[in-house]
Amino acid sequence: MRPLHGYSVAVSRIALVSQFFAPEPCAAANRVAAMAQALAAAGHEVRVYTGMPSFPQGEIQTAYRGRGHLVEVSGDVTVERVWTYAGRALPGGRILNWLSVAAGIALRMATERERYDLVIVSSPPITLAAPALLGAFAHRAPLIVDIRDVFPDVAVKMGAWAADSTLARVVGRVADALYARATLITPVTETAAAEIAARGVPAAKIALTPNGFDAIEASDRPPYDALPGVRDIVYVGNMGLATGLDVVLDAAAALRAEASIRFMMIGDGADANRLRARARDEALTNVVFTGPLPRPDALRAMTDAALTVVPLVATIADSLPTKLFDAMLVGTPIVLSAAGEAKRLVERSGAGLTVEPGDGAALAAGIRRVLDDPALAAGYRASGPAFVRANYDRGAEMARLAERLREITSR
Repeated sequence: MRPLHGYSVAVSRIALVSQFFAPEPCAAANRVAAMAQALAAAGHEVRVYTGMPSFPQGEIQTAYRGRGHLVEVSGDVTVERVWTYAGRALPGGRILNWLSVAAGIALRMATERERYDLVIVSSPPITLAAPALLGAFAHRAPLIVDIRDVFPDVAVKMGAWAADSTLARVVGRVADALYARATLITPVTETAAAEIAARGVPAAKIALTPNGFDAIEASDRPPYDALPGVRDIVYVGNMGLATGLDVVLDAAAALRAEASIRFMMIGDGADANRLRARARDEALTNVVFTGPLPRPDALRAMTDAALTVVPLVATIADSLPTKLFDAMLVGTPIVLSAAGEAKRLVERSGAGLTVEPGDGAALAAGIRRVLDDPALAAGYRASGPAFVRANYDRGAEMARLAERLREITSR
């Protein structure tokens, strides 16, 4: 028994299955790390099963190359990494990456002799359903399913899959099996919760667990040089298909004649090379791609910026990018090119303005409006920090989840 907040509970062994984990610079890795640390702080023994870091560049990071298996310690959390295929440039490389991690985790969990009391899986990718279901069965453990994107719905919205395709139907059945086995499902947005409920999942099994800000400090020095008289417009995050970053390049093209504006594109991802090529081919000299930066450096870049742009493709309505919370935390004005929950959040917070998704001219006009109105920008800067601290403290959210999981493991 271990004392916890004045009473004693049995220490539970928890397996947390995730495709992404630090040092990978992405929202998924940050969420899983916060969850793992909250569970450890609540007195549980936590082991994260994941792959060798390869996101977003699609290459195994130098310190992990050539490793077939590795066990590390991150704070109070044990991290077990399995062999990972990484070959983004090859056809199907991303799918092979997901399958290699899923297979490796399934093998490690199936052969683990000491029983886990709880299995948690963070999805996507949906391929992690296999090790999650296998691990819950092998260890006779309750299963918690943490959902950042609902499959197959998100792929259909992005136009990657047809709703009636064989792939969408198969993935839908896998998702249904995962939800049926789950004791608790924790979606990050209200829309995702509704989509899961629409698949016949009882409301009692669904617990909205949103993302939020992490208590980290911005770097004490800028990650790149400022230019005299130039105002930086920053994008920070993954450069994937769902982000719809062409609209930012459209806005940059519309504003290319304005020498006082520079677009700083911070991050990497599956669409990054194409975006760089487009900027080069169109001679968008007002656009700079920095590659990924450590999170404190990215926060500092956002802090120093005149504003930050946050786009999503028009068909995505259930996403709340964590870069919104970061921008609010450091008081950077937001210009959002998205619909759905992200639009409602920005409007409710008073931390920025919203424009029609996918419309480069509208985004350029929104940028001009904030830059040309210091009072408006000052209002956005003042509203963000108080709003996000009051409503989206990830540490508090994860502590509440840890308490609910303690009740499940106690049963």
